[in-house]
Parts: sequence; C-alpha cells; structure tokens
Amino acid sequence: MRSGSGWLLLALASGCAKAPPPQPQPAPAPERADTLVLPPSPLVEPSPVPAARVYASVRLAFVGDINLGTTTLPDGVPPDSGRGLLDQARPSLFGDLVVGNFEGVLADTGTSTKCLVKVGRPKARRARHGQQETDSFVPRRNCYAFRTPTMLAPRLTEAGFTHMNLANNHANDLGGAGRASTEQVLDSLGIRWYGPLDRITVDTVRRGDSVTTVGLVGFTTYPYAYNLLDIDRSAAVVDSVRPLVDVLIVTFHGGAEGAKALRTAQAAESLGSEPRGDLRRWARAVIDAGADAVVGHGPHVLRGMEFYRGRLIAYSLGNFLTYRGFNLAGPLGISGVLHLEFAGQGLLRKARLVPMIQHPRRGPAPDPDGEALQLVRRLSREDFGDTAAIITGSGEIRPRPD
Repeated sequence: MRSGSGWLLLALASGCAKAPPPQPQPAPAPERADTLVLPPSPLVEPSPVPAARVYASVRLAFVGDINLGTTTLPDGVPPDSGRGLLDQARPSLFGDLVVGNFEGVLADTGTSTKCLVKVGRPKARRARHGQQETDSFVPRRNCYAFRTPTMLAPRLTEAGFTHMNLANNHANDLGGAGRASTEQVLDSLGIRWYGPLDRITVDTVRRGDSVTTVGLVGFTTYPYAYNLLDIDRSAAVVDSVRPLVDVLIVTFHGGAEGAKALRTAQAAESLGSEPRGDLRRWARAVIDAGADAVVGHGPHVLRGMEFYRGRLIAYSLGNFLTYRGFNLAGPLGISGVLHLEFAGQGLLRKARLVPMIQHPRRGPAPDPDGEALQLVRRLSREDFGDTAAIITGSGEIRPRPD
C-alpha cells in the first residue's frame, strides 16, 4: 500500500512537471463611457418651479384741463358749490384710474403776483421823507391766475376722479404755498396727485390672484415739475421709473395754445416768447425710454393722435371742465374722454375716445354729433400720415395695419 501510494504521487508529480506554461490572457476591454455605471448620488429635492405671474387687465380714463371755478374773476364760482357740473359726464368717467389735469390752485386765501409786472421804484423824494422805497407793479395783459375755492373740490371725487396731474402752468399761480394747499386738499379727498418734482404715483390693480402695477409721471415746462424742455433728462426719468411698474403712462402739459393751435408742429412750439416744447421729439423719446402711452394737454384744443412703436401718443385732450376764464368758442369747446385698456405688461388692448362738448358756464356733456371724433380723425391724418391713429365712427382708436 505504501509503495503503490508513492508511485501514484510520483506519477502525479511527473505529470505536473510536463504541463505547458499558462498562456497570457488578453487584457479586458475598457467599459464604454455610455455604459459606465456611476455610484448612486445622495437624494436631492428638486427646486420648486415658480408659478407664472398672472397680470390683471387695467382700465384707465384720461381727460384734459379742469378748472372748477375761480375767485380771481367776476362770477367765477359756479352756484350751488358746482353741484351738477359733472353729472352728464359721470357715466364716461370710469376705470381703475381716472385722471385729469387740474388747472389752478385749491385754496381759500392768498393773492397771486403772477400777473403783475414790476415797472420801477417810486421817485427819490419818497426816500427824502423817510419812506421806504417799494416796487411798483401793473397788471399784465392776457394773464390769468386761478384760485379755486376748496368747497368745489369734492365735485372731483363725486365724478369718479382718482388722480390729478399738477404739472401745468397754473399749478404755481399762488406760489409754493398754493401748491401745498392744493396737495393737502387732494390728500384729504383721497385723490392721488403727481407732477411736482420727485412725485410720481404707483398704483396696484388687483383682480383675484392677478396683479398689475401702474405708474404715472407728469411733465411740463416749469422748474417746479419735471421739465419736458430737457429731452435727455425726461428720457432718463422715464427710464428710471420703467423697472418699477408693469404699465407706465407719461402725461404732459405743453405746446402752443388757442383755436389756432390744433396742429402738432414738427418743431419746438411756444406761447408768445415762452418755450413750450418740441412735442413730437419729446413724446417719441419718452416712448423709446419705456413709456407705454403718452397723453397730453395744454393747447386747450384737441389734437391728433399717432402710434409710435406700437404705443399711442395723444397730443392734446383739450378743455374738459373749465367753468370760467377759458374761451370755449368753436374747437375750444370740443372735448373727450380717452379710455385705455392694457393687458399684462404694457400691451394696449383697447383704446377709445368718447366725444364730449362743453358750453360756457356748464359742464361737459356727451356729444351726439361726435365732433371730437371727426376733428381728431382729420388732425391725425393731416399731421402724422402713415403713423396716424385710425379713429372709427364708434370712437375706437387703432394703429394702421402694417
């Protein structure tokens, strides 16, 4: 047993000695990158996707010059505290914002020096008698200063007005004290005002979960307000407000005045020797800077309208309610209410002009003859050609098709 086992072990050992050496094996092919399995990543919660903002549609209404009455002219204050002056126009004064241009000062005291011209000092003999020398003044011709009694102001809220522009040539008729008085009266009525330097309004319109912010900026040609004579500065002001709001409306008070001022000039305008702005250049510049619409007043007559870069420019809405001190003959008594509806971020959805007419010592009333539509249609076509707004028989305002 022992010798057999040894042979068997010897035979196995001998067989192992003769076995061929192992052949080299090919190296495994590297895995393709597209089949590479990465180790599992730690679990990360995905960031929530913010819900898209929903914008509210915004309805705005604009009118031109408003002067409820004045104590500076004979019979300048309407009877019964002006009640009823705006009754016929009230159905057209609706919107989220209803905006007018207030011509004058709301105050019960104060004397204006606006229309006085200094003519020199008294003779020297006054000084010899120990009397102090004082300036001598005479009234200036064709000059008006308006002081509206505060008892008339509630007529504005009763009619539906929410905002008043104070950037105009009559806002300073009683100086700084008069401007402060006007602002305080409007504040007490809940009417928002804009126009003085560094004063704009930003309002929020909400409908359910939708919201839109609306900004109003007013310009004129006087140092107490944003000055439209400086076009570059005007554009900078608009550009600075643009990021703050969804809809930005710029209003202005400028241009020549009177029945002969129906046309919008292609150059700078003036009132006598007073510069009143290159309105075409200025309006287009503020649209380039971000305005969604431009609405004007100042000439006391309606003017044409145009679309520039898809934005509406209404160059003048004329007189609206001017009880005393304003000529209302012919085109000076033709007026209207401008309705604008915006959808979302400055997109003009609808525009319409409601024709009105005003007779002396009476408020504005709907005009069944639609004279305002005929006048604005003609002026738009004559002044602006290819960019002129189309005014339909129903008052709808449209851009010309491309």
